[in-house]
Amino acid sequence: MEYGRSILLPESQEAPSRIQMCLLIQVNISLMTTVQINSVTFDAGNTLLYCDPSPAEIYATSLSRFGRTVTADAVEPVFSHAWAEMQRRTSPGVDRYSSQPGGERAWWAAFLREVLRLLEHDASPDALLDDLYAAFSRPDVWKTYPEALKVLDRLRAMGYSTAIVSNWDHRLPKILDDLQITLRVDAVLVSSIEGVEKPARQIFDRALERLGTRASETLHIGDSPREDYFGAQSAGLEAALIDRKAEFANDQMTTITSLEDVFDLLGGVSLIDRADAG
Repeated sequence: MEYGRSILLPESQEAPSRIQMCLLIQVNISLMTTVQINSVTFDAGNTLLYCDPSPAEIYATSLSRFGRTVTADAVEPVFSHAWAEMQRRTSPGVDRYSSQPGGERAWWAAFLREVLRLLEHDASPDALLDDLYAAFSRPDVWKTYPEALKVLDRLRAMGYSTAIVSNWDHRLPKILDDLQITLRVDAVLVSSIEGVEKPARQIFDRALERLGTRASETLHIGDSPREDYFGAQSAGLEAALIDRKAEFANDQMTTITSLEDVFDLLGGVSLIDRADAG
């Protein structure tokens, strides 16, 4: 899940030329139609599920309750800037929550203080943190994308193993349970529990180990260029960026606009049929 939509390439990777971009897209598509993919891993936020009301709307409601009235439109850019600032405070791949003295709540408290600073808002940070922490823990604020559960069910029926690999705090497993996602996948890896985040190779390696598969046989799908697309590629996995608004359609990444497009990338191949034919 990525709130600030800027593309952050790996530090050692320079942006490719336009010709290289076209070639890379062709290579990626070619690989996914020739390599035998048997597993698919997914990011969680903004890939399989989303927040409704939006985070900005939830923050605006709480902020207005504990201080001066603000709108979601006013909060949205501030939220993105604060998120980007908090990401900069932790090296890529390092678990943000365990790196903060005091753990998860302390990290969210620091994020909230950044939001309040940028908004010059008068709400009490302590009371606001309790309110927001409870709000984002409620199952009714999280929804699955319309096609998400159907895609997971179809992948399982076709013989593919699946996993969730997400940068999230310890609340995600319950959210996945409530949304009926956990029972549809074979493994769930949450950064705050694993102690490591995407784009670090370790979290992808652990997913492969739990699925009993190899990197070259696995496709990862997520919405963050840095964490999901380039992180997965650096770990040896095939990758596709879920890009519902076509923001990166002309970029150097293989993109899909719906989770249902995964079947085009897989060539519509059922592993069960392939095993029977073999």
